[in-house]
Amino acid sequence: MRFTFSSHFWRGLESLLTLGFAGLVVLSASELGLLLPLVQAEYQLRFRLRGQQSWSDQVVLIAIDAPSLDALGAFPWPRRRYAELLQQLQAAPPRVLVFDLLFSDSSPDDEVFAEAITAYPAVILASAWNRDGQPLRPNSTLAEVALASGHILQQHQGGYIHSVDPLVGGQPALAIATAEALSLTQQTVSLPPLDRPLWVNWPSSAAAMPTYSFVDVLEGRVPPQAFEGKVVLIGATALGLDDWVTPFDTDPPASGVYLHGALIDNLLHQRWLRPATGGWVAALGLALVLRLAFPGDMRQSNPPPRRELLYRQGVRIGGLLALWWGLALALFEINLWLPVVGPALVVSTVGGLSLSQQLGRQNRWLQQLTVSLRRRHGPTLVLPGAEIFPAADSPQLTPEVAQLVELSQLLGRSQAIQAAIARSLPLALVAAAADGTVWFANPLAAEWLELAAGDNLNTSALADWFDRGNWAELWGRVTQGQLVPTQVRQASSCWYELRLEPLAADTKPQADWPQGAIVLIEDITYRQHMETELRRLNESLEDQVQVRTRQLEQLNLSLHEQIAERQQAQSQLAYEALHDALTGLPNRRQFLSHLSAQLAQPEGDLFAVLFLDCDRFKLVNDSFGHWVGDELLKRVATIVQECVRPTDVVARFGGDEFTVLLTTLDQVDDAIAVARRIRQQFAQPLTIQEHQLFTNTSIGIVISGPQYHHPDELLRDADTAMYQAKVNGLGHALFEPDMHLDVRRSLQIETSLRLALEQQEFQLHYQPIVNLATQQLIGCEALLRWLHPERGLLLPGEFLAIAESSGLLLPIGSWALQEACSQMQRWRRRSLIAPEAIMSVNLSATQFLQPDLVAIVDGILATSGLPAANLKLEITESVVMENPAQAVQMIQTLRDRGIRLSIDDFGTGYSSLGYLQQLPVDILKIDRSFIVDIHHSPQQYGIVDAIIRLAAHLNIQVIAEGIELFPQLQSLAQLGCEFGQGHLFARPLSVSQFSQYLRQE
Repeated sequence: MRFTFSSHFWRGLESLLTLGFAGLVVLSASELGLLLPLVQAEYQLRFRLRGQQSWSDQVVLIAIDAPSLDALGAFPWPRRRYAELLQQLQAAPPRVLVFDLLFSDSSPDDEVFAEAITAYPAVILASAWNRDGQPLRPNSTLAEVALASGHILQQHQGGYIHSVDPLVGGQPALAIATAEALSLTQQTVSLPPLDRPLWVNWPSSAAAMPTYSFVDVLEGRVPPQAFEGKVVLIGATALGLDDWVTPFDTDPPASGVYLHGALIDNLLHQRWLRPATGGWVAALGLALVLRLAFPGDMRQSNPPPRRELLYRQGVRIGGLLALWWGLALALFEINLWLPVVGPALVVSTVGGLSLSQQLGRQNRWLQQLTVSLRRRHGPTLVLPGAEIFPAADSPQLTPEVAQLVELSQLLGRSQAIQAAIARSLPLALVAAAADGTVWFANPLAAEWLELAAGDNLNTSALADWFDRGNWAELWGRVTQGQLVPTQVRQASSCWYELRLEPLAADTKPQADWPQGAIVLIEDITYRQHMETELRRLNESLEDQVQVRTRQLEQLNLSLHEQIAERQQAQSQLAYEALHDALTGLPNRRQFLSHLSAQLAQPEGDLFAVLFLDCDRFKLVNDSFGHWVGDELLKRVATIVQECVRPTDVVARFGGDEFTVLLTTLDQVDDAIAVARRIRQQFAQPLTIQEHQLFTNTSIGIVISGPQYHHPDELLRDADTAMYQAKVNGLGHALFEPDMHLDVRRSLQIETSLRLALEQQEFQLHYQPIVNLATQQLIGCEALLRWLHPERGLLLPGEFLAIAESSGLLLPIGSWALQEACSQMQRWRRRSLIAPEAIMSVNLSATQFLQPDLVAIVDGILATSGLPAANLKLEITESVVMENPAQAVQMIQTLRDRGIRLSIDDFGTGYSSLGYLQQLPVDILKIDRSFIVDIHHSPQQYGIVDAIIRLAAHLNIQVIAEGIELFPQLQSLAQLGCEFGQGHLFARPLSVSQFSQYLRQE
């Protein structure tokens, strides 16, 4: 008699449990860190099997190494070191500069460092977080001039750096920030997804990366061309500063800066590691594991020998591991990472458990053999334990019978074992013949069904459990070897699963074997409750998933908006970094970039650089306020843009200075023509906020040539030419090499001027002013002279322009006014001059338009004691026309104090005839250019006659200057000119000479 309770269902369940157990083993080992040494070894082996690749030639490292520390001192260094390094690199500027150094604290050298950073279009600084989670970002001084910053956090696995987070707290990684800077300034670099870790693909050992020592670069031992147009990474490599282990560098280790170099290399060449994901990977792994969990040996009718079984399973495990490792290496060649340690452990565990299960099933075939023996020799075969049962080695037994006796003994033991198993099962088990006679019922079956061996199932309560109306049909089908559906029945608060299975469903029964079936009843109450609870939890989970999905959609939308805002902010930041905020023109940095690109063009293309400086801008700014000054700069920017071609570049270089890059010129005269056109546009006054302003520009021009290799050289010479144009009053000037000498001479004069006031080198000479009719002295004009210690006595024309451009004109003018008033009062007190005599003093445009002029004049008159009626201030016609309304108000204020006002050089500047009747002036001075030929030039005679008649009509006195000949005096007397001065009466005299002149009078 034979029965079985192990079906295909239980085999499948057993294999699935094996898979679950293997997964649990791998997960537990991973969580406990037991796999880290294997993962570390796999990581290192993977890279070393692949071999070393070349580092990108676009990434260069300037290393803070041991020689640099020996030469420059202990780390950290003063930040002026980095400023000196950046100045050294300006000869061949890199594309992007990246600092793997933290500058979060303030330093006295920050201003110098920041100034050096502004010379580069793209500088990236590092950021991080301290142990308390507080950000460590570049200080405000450096952050304002740097293009961006990036964090330098890393993730470790098994001692190696595997990946970095591309975005932490809104801060991109240092390599990501570098790639974004390249995209903004030079070339587009595709970025990886920012919401998942960026895996580093180490190209090679640290020693293979293009690296230069910091001290070698600083001291000029490295050609600048080594860094031109490249990404230059600056960081520490000395042992003990920032040690990190890489697959190629373990002893000694590399430095953390190589991680950022490797990531920048990966982004430039698009070769960062990507985890091998997707359905095909999961499907392949599942197929390989299932091949081990469900081997073909399970379905064989006759099992192979134990040794062959071990061999087959070993070949399967080894083959699958080799296949998986080969696939991982192949994918690694295309930058895809397929893990090996975890899958290998799963394969080994599943294979071992599956082998154990197959070895345990070999007893099943012995059971089948025993049943067959009982059917064939049942009437004569005696079971073990009977008194008449002979021993297997009894001489009375033939060899065949002895073998059968031995098999029967084995069969008896097998039956005892199976009976013990059946009794211990957590379910009710009944074995019965085809007619319903019970062969076996385990304890649970006896308890639930009240059955015992020999009872009949057809009359028992079991038929009611299966529905008595269909019981006969079901029992007949199952005893004939057919399958019957499983049924579930509820009794009171319990649930039961009812199964009917053929007695020999997994083997082909012989014809004389007894027919029967097995009844299995399992209490599934707990399972039903769990399934009900699982359905409830599943429904709740689905609701939560829907809620979470909606939240994720909202978060995703918010993330897209934040990314869009960040991209917009980056674009705005890039725009602001390259444009002037006031005028919208390219700024100094962008202009230098354009100029560098122009210099890189093949030789033969003629181009020019114009350097423009707004004349009298500071005067306008101080007089009318910054708002008018800003509007003036905007107007100047517009005018200059209208005077050049669309292909030319106009930039605001700083303050009131503009630069123009004229590209593709046919000849040098084209650049000069542009300069003239710009100055012609400023010939008419500009109306800004109801103020009419006369301004112009001094323009320096430099033409390209083979002697120029760097933008600074062109700008230096253009600035020199502009300075010459301003000093000489030329409006514009084309650079010539001799100008460097002129500039040096001007700088020497400026230096001497700054000492002249302290060393009392300035003097005033005085020229008499006489009544032309009576030849009597009515006053004098104070004329400034500089007694230079080396060059002797200098006239104002040799130094006043330099004094004005250097800001020294105001203190010199104040000194001259103070000295003239004091000297006139001394002569009056000594009675050397008439009490009503007038002291004439010239005021420059800068002096006249200064806001506190009235207070200065009042103070000088008070300290000198000179009455206001004895002072005459002379201003030029062009000063009046600079701002007629302000000029009228200022003249009236001075005149109200009793001070006389005179228009000097009348007729030579901007026409003030339209305002003359509104100006409360006392005197007009006819310029010497109209007096030179008055005695034989009808035109000059007529002009002077018209001026005198106009003045008489307006009740204004007239003084003619530059009278040197007696015929000139006669002509002026004929025209009725009242007063005059010139060499005919006396040259400008020193104080002692003029005092002697007064005594003679």
